[in-house]
Amino acid sequence: MRTMPAIFLAHAAPTFAVESNATTDFWAALPGWLPAVPKAVLCLSGHWETTQPEWSSSTAIQHDFYGFPDHLYRLGWPLLQDRKLSSWLEQRLVALGVEASESARPLDHGVWVPLRAAWPEPTFPVFQLSLCTGCGPVWHVELGRKLAPLRDDGVLVVGSGGISHNLGRIDWRARENEATPWAAAFMDAVDDAIAKGDTEALCNPWQLPHGREAVPTLDHYLPLLVILGMAGEARLQRLHTGWGFGSLAMHSYGLGVEAAV
Repeated sequence: MRTMPAIFLAHAAPTFAVESNATTDFWAALPGWLPAVPKAVLCLSGHWETTQPEWSSSTAIQHDFYGFPDHLYRLGWPLLQDRKLSSWLEQRLVALGVEASESARPLDHGVWVPLRAAWPEPTFPVFQLSLCTGCGPVWHVELGRKLAPLRDDGVLVVGSGGISHNLGRIDWRARENEATPWAAAFMDAVDDAIAKGDTEALCNPWQLPHGREAVPTLDHYLPLLVILGMAGEARLQRLHTGWGFGSLAMHSYGLGVEAAV
């Protein structure tokens, strides 16, 4: 079994499910960056928060967004059900020290919008693991360290969120890939911390320049910390950069990826 990468994706707006742009092109290219077809994908999305870890093997998706064009609510995604692999993952999580209860929750758009672009008809199951925002940033780094052995099991772990993600500060007049100065300064600080392996700084985003503006809540930021934890002493690679509405970073990072832009 080939060792899988671990990847953080900025999942962007639900409309990216039907748009063609640099970010969706990046998603579509992901299968070619992997050393083999994954045994399974385990995704942690900024749209599922629980007080204690939960996981889902649902083959249904939810359209958990409001006020978008009607055709987005008619989109589907044919997912593979594999009860044997579901049972294996449940036992594997316990063995890795991740006590998670099973949920029937459908996969949210933080999972299916980017992964559907990469695998329109996946030949492997897609599972979701919840975030526990109340447990804090360091806890999520430790969660990543616990999940790291899944890579050697052939499981692709994906964190899906958005590092600079303040919907209240978006600039509707911003040009594509144009960043507001404060958001760019924050992402520069994040990039510097990633390059230096400064986990302490990354676990305290509000102490970085303009951190309070860029990260008003932790939900979309925490998936990055899970992937950071999986990296251990290694450094994350920057895989993709981009901006939407001035302040929404499309930046994505990973480890063990065979190609990088």
